[in-house]
Amino acid sequence: MLRKVSITVLSTVMILGGLSLAPASAASKISNGTACSKVNSTTTVSGYKYKCAKNPLVKNAKLTWLSAECLTAATQFQAAVKAQASLGDVAAQTAELDIEYQKATEALATTTAALDKARAQVTQFQATMNAATVPAVKQKWATAISKLANAVLILSASKSKLSTQVKDLESKKALLLSAPDTIKANTVDAKASADLLCAKGF
Repeated sequence: MLRKVSITVLSTVMILGGLSLAPASAASKISNGTACSKVNSTTTVSGYKYKCAKNPLVKNAKLTWLSAECLTAATQFQAAVKAQASLGDVAAQTAELDIEYQKATEALATTTAALDKARAQVTQFQATMNAATVPAVKQKWATAISKLANAVLILSASKSKLSTQVKDLESKKALLLSAPDTIKANTVDAKASADLLCAKGF
C-alpha cells in the first residue's frame, strides 16, 4: 500500500514538474520581439543570428532579440527615408540645370557653326592655293590652311566636349525629375521588407 501511494505521488510530481517546465521552455525561445536584457549581446539559433537591441522601426522600443536580417532591412529603410528627406527642392534644382543646359546648348551651336565655317574655308583656301601659280602666294595660302586646320581640330574637340556635356545635363535632369517617385517607391519597398523580416516570431 505504501509503495502504491509513493508511485502515485511520484507520478503527480513528475506531471506537475512537466507542466511547470513547459512554459519556461517556451519563454526561452529566441526570435524577433523576444525580450532580452543585455544590449548588443548576440546569439545564434538554428543558424539565425540575433542581437539584443531596440527595434528602430518601433517608437519607444524596449530591448528585444532582433535577427540580423531584420537589422539589415531596418538600416536599408532608414537610409531610404534619409534619402527622401535630403532630396530637397526638385523644382529649384531643375531650374539650375536648365540654365546650365541653355548655356551648354548655345555654346555647342556657336562652336558647331564655327567648325562648319572653318571646314568650308579650308576647302575654299585649298582651291585658291591650287589655282595660284606664284610660289610666294601658294606659300601664303598654305600657311593660312595650316592655321585653319589647327582651328578645325580645336573646334572639333570643343564640339565633342560640349555634346557630352549637353547629354549629361539631359540625363541629370531626367534623373532628377524621376527621383521623387523612384525614392518614394524605394522607401515603400524597403519598409515592406523591414516589416516582413522584423515581424515577431521570425
